[in-house]
Amino acid sequence: MEIKELIPTPRDYQKNTFDTCMKNNCLVVLPTGTGKTLIAVMLAIERFKKLPLEKILILAPTRPLVEQHFTSFKKQIKESDTWADMQIFTGKTPADQRKKIWQTAEFIFSTPQCISNDLKNGLYDLSEVAL
Repeated sequence: MEIKELIPTPRDYQKNTFDTCMKNNCLVVLPTGTGKTLIAVMLAIERFKKLPLEKILILAPTRPLVEQHFTSFKKQIKESDTWADMQIFTGKTPADQRKKIWQTAEFIFSTPQCISNDLKNGLYDLSEVAL
């Protein structure tokens, strides 16, 4: 399945940024509304296609931003919900549930604090994370 089948057509600067990010570790700094999330979606899809048994971890500093990214990814990926198992981890999700969900989720949206606490408590490790 091609990226173009799943998401809106990226602008040239988004495609160029995506190409750079595919080859290097990057920090993308662009103004609000210029498509950083689309670039992240494209990277996540490519990484998931190359390493389908590994997880994609999307971090945001606050629960509202985690939920916003989750919604944006679901909206931008034009396939059914069954294309990938996408889950939100926050402090509102009980730790035992996060541990169980981690085993099957493919895209995980969380705050860094939640993941850090789970790692300290040995609920899972990051060995299966591809992005």
